[in-house]
Amino acid sequence: MTHARADFSRVAGAAGCRAGYLVGCAAILAISLAPHACAQSVISAHSGVIHYVEGDVSIDGTPVRPKFAEFPDVKAGQLVATAEGRAEILLTPGVFLRMAENSSVRMLSNSLADTRLEIVSGSALVEVGQLLEHNAISFEAAGAHVELAKKGLFRIDASSASLRVFEGQARVTSGSQNLTARKGHQIHLDSAKLVDTKFETKDTDAFYRWSSRRAEYVAAANVISARVTSNSSYASGFTSNPGAWSWNPYFGMFTFLPASGVYWSPFGAPFYSPSMAWAAYAPRRGTLVAGPGYGVPMGVGRSPASISRGAGSSPGGTLGGGRMRANGGGSPTGGASLPGPRVSGGRGRGR
Repeated sequence: MTHARADFSRVAGAAGCRAGYLVGCAAILAISLAPHACAQSVISAHSGVIHYVEGDVSIDGTPVRPKFAEFPDVKAGQLVATAEGRAEILLTPGVFLRMAENSSVRMLSNSLADTRLEIVSGSALVEVGQLLEHNAISFEAAGAHVELAKKGLFRIDASSASLRVFEGQARVTSGSQNLTARKGHQIHLDSAKLVDTKFETKDTDAFYRWSSRRAEYVAAANVISARVTSNSSYASGFTSNPGAWSWNPYFGMFTFLPASGVYWSPFGAPFYSPSMAWAAYAPRRGTLVAGPGYGVPMGVGRSPASISRGAGSSPGGTLGGGRMRANGGGSPTGGASLPGPRVSGGRGRGR
């Protein structure tokens, strides 16, 4: 089995810490003593990197056995399945696929220009933070074809044969039928007739809340990575970059770096570009106009640390963000504690 680290180009930089966000003195000391340590900016060569797992997850029946800083690839034709587990898979830069328990997803094509997957069973949430002009992401489910047309948050359920749009827009095709699904709309993927109904976007479940917490942890790693890149020689060329996955050794995970501005996740977590890293360190009242579609409301004293909802337990799984300790959320490898709910430890799932 190959690993994603081999498929990334890396650029070394420096790490910093954000007041009021990462509070571990050990991490602050390590960062201050190693201004050119091993934080890296990377660009994925393909979709399908298993970034994080909890519990029982397999690829074509072979259990995923996590190792620190090694991330299995999902090749075209392979089936990722969860039993009593959950998984987070990185697709094109800025696009996260999260799988619920007892779910399976087949990778049909892992090309960045044409990423296609089939939701075979169970449920999947897709968070889309960026759609590049020459990239395409689509899903097959219950005989229908779902193409993600705009940034947002989408849930596809194979068991109930449905697509729900929490944010964004998707195009659904089944035979000769075509529908455009927008926020608050659910498409019933019936091969005989596509049916469009409304649903309440605030009606969530444990899987949704777990996905929200995963977004928060990945966003926490973004703060350091954005600061690192803004202080490095790589920053001068990043604005022409379409956005990238960035390896953060202090958290033991990848995070997303937008090319410009601030990407505000549908879950409420901010992802800063290198040019906007300063905003994470000096939040203020008003709106930061940071580029098309990236205006970010910042209240008095508001910081990304305040996004933690505190419901249930934080992830205790492995791979991306796997080195997290109990009591006070997670603890990245560098020793800093993330704000957030307590964990029960081990490989237990959030609720």
